[in-house]
Amino acid sequence: MAMYVYKDEARTEKLLAKNAQKADKNTRFYCPNSNCNAYMYICNVDGISMAYFRARRSYGHIDGCIHSSSNGFNPNNYQEDMFQFENALSKLMNPSKSQIKKETPGENGTGESESKPLHTIRQIYSMCKSYDCTDDYNGKEIGQMLIDDRSIYMYPKGVFGWRIIEGKIKKPLFYDNDKREITLVAPIKNVKYECVLNFDDDALFKDVRNNIYANRNKVIVIASQWSSSGIYNVFCAPIKSKKQVAILNTEVG
Repeated sequence: MAMYVYKDEARTEKLLAKNAQKADKNTRFYCPNSNCNAYMYICNVDGISMAYFRARRSYGHIDGCIHSSSNGFNPNNYQEDMFQFENALSKLMNPSKSQIKKETPGENGTGESESKPLHTIRQIYSMCKSYDCTDDYNGKEIGQMLIDDRSIYMYPKGVFGWRIIEGKIKKPLFYDNDKREITLVAPIKNVKYECVLNFDDDALFKDVRNNIYANRNKVIVIASQWSSSGIYNVFCAPIKSKKQVAILNTEVG
């Protein structure tokens, strides 16, 4: 699902779901993911629920596409007016006894039976990817929540404060066992910054390091409070919980 699409295959003319008309109901649009040729159509354009774009089964998304039904964000499953970005990210830093165990069903970002605010990193990330970076969610601009290739132009001086970053590992070596650090680079296509993850807990560091190593060619999403490392274009953030880390089933290319 997506909150915006493109009208043309070259993806130069954008259409937001909130601006779609009834006349667009049977029009085929293009997935925001330039690598995905799914046929996208507007849903709920004439209903009481919020409109969004969805692909038809016969012309679905490629595996791992963030806008597929398995990954996508449905705005009608969450209470937008109760979402507070900084508060949600702060709560992700609270360690839990279950962080070593498998994720609960609500962690996959596909929506839940009860309507409530977004609260997991996957849910928040999926929401941000579903909107254009200049759009907003409960008054907060998407580009001020998620740093990716779309929004990086908004960060000419660096990464500061509560942010989610979409990145990949720094090669050839992305971790330092002595310092308990993991280094990513972001954004993925047009790398501009190094993002250093700092761990106090050795067990948590090893667990995250091993998971990233096993998925070292995948997109990695991190939620934390960022600050300068003192080195040009290198920024750091504390990792207190596995809830701050998401590894996507998407190759970095």
